[in-house]
Amino acid sequence: MALVDDTRRPLIPLERMTPADVLSCVEPFTAARPEEIEQLAKVAVRLRKPAGSALVAEGHVPDGVYVVLRGRVNLVRMGDGGRDLILFTLGPGDVLGESCAFDRCGMSTSAVAATPVELLRVPADAVSAHVRREPETMVRLVRLLGDKLRDIENVASSLALHDVEERLRRTLVRLVRRQGRRAPASSGWILAPVPTQSELARMVGSCRETVSRTLSAMARNGLVSSSGRRMILDDSLLHGELEEAEAEAAA
Repeated sequence: MALVDDTRRPLIPLERMTPADVLSCVEPFTAARPEEIEQLAKVAVRLRKPAGSALVAEGHVPDGVYVVLRGRVNLVRMGDGGRDLILFTLGPGDVLGESCAFDRCGMSTSAVAATPVELLRVPADAVSAHVRREPETMVRLVRLLGDKLRDIENVASSLALHDVEERLRRTLVRLVRRQGRRAPASSGWILAPVPTQSELARMVGSCRETVSRTLSAMARNGLVSSSGRRMILDDSLLHGELEEAEAEAAA
């Protein structure tokens, strides 16, 4: 079973698509009727934000559903002494702010642009009205939140149960499952743009120096290789995940 289903990805970058085309090909709106998509597209707004921008602050209620068109967004939990932990990373086609449709509680994380980003924001009132007319979108919103919760739980358990090397392996696999693609004529998967070593350290609860040493050891063992902002993960690094995916497919 493939880790990433490339057949569902649009052939052109999302930032070059019309709002209606974007919404029709990303979750949670893929099952909505064309007239509903057009209604949402009319009120959708494109936004560009520089790296480091806080899109939604922890504790604040999202003002809409944001679709990432370009770039990368980190969901961050702040700790004492200015330290933080990256719990989830979003790339093109991912959404944030789903809870605006049914829950007026503030977000449990901050959404921060890790790179310059382009987003499409659908206002909260439009999303709320839409899900009343299209209950299937609500089901898909809840499913997206469930997927994020599972990933966040995996991060928390990994911090308690695994050493840095295993935490880093699991983090890279999680990223490539969501945002990677098969490398042509290669036994590996491409992750691009790869997070910086400082970001990876904030994802695994370690320091940049330790992450750098661990990546170097993985590279010597042929598990990873880097070229600019691209990283290639060898299939052997993902072997356990492939077995789990095959087991899920057979169940």
